[in-house]
Amino acid sequence: MSKVIQRDSSNTGDCGHRYQPSSLVIIALTATYITARIVSRITARIFEKTPFPKEIEKWIVRVSKYVVYIIGIFVAISFSGFDLTSVIVGLGAFSIAISFAMSTVIQNFVSGILVQADKAFKVGDEIKIQIYEGKVVKISIRTTIIETKEGDIVSIPNSLFITNPVVRKKTKV
Repeated sequence: MSKVIQRDSSNTGDCGHRYQPSSLVIIALTATYITARIVSRITARIFEKTPFPKEIEKWIVRVSKYVVYIIGIFVAISFSGFDLTSVIVGLGAFSIAISFAMSTVIQNFVSGILVQADKAFKVGDEIKIQIYEGKVVKISIRTTIIETKEGDIVSIPNSLFITNPVVRKKTKV
């Protein structure tokens, strides 16, 4: 009474070409490597024309390359036959938890980029922020180091420079 329709699974619609999962994984990993190199070169060229500090530029180039690697690894794993839906959902939830836990570090990092891009002060300048006053010794991504007149070393989170006024002392001529 009822007809059973069988589908020919050998016809994939690609003119008879059938790739093994292992060869697709190799192709995906090779394409990932090449794409990561291209992305890092392009971002490095873009940053040649920007006023960002070299430390930030290198970090952004490295992160962009790692993002390409992670995406490529996920593609290669999916080509090998694994279902990544639950892994991606789990990583999404994990990243939300990490972002809440690391919110002050992320805030200081973004503030560090803004402080260095704004160039309100530089190494060697005398500054005052809140109760801290001294000579800027180092400006990094997360903190700025100053040396007080008493010789104390103070590490100031860069987020303070975004939310508080900074006084840059006049240099003596």
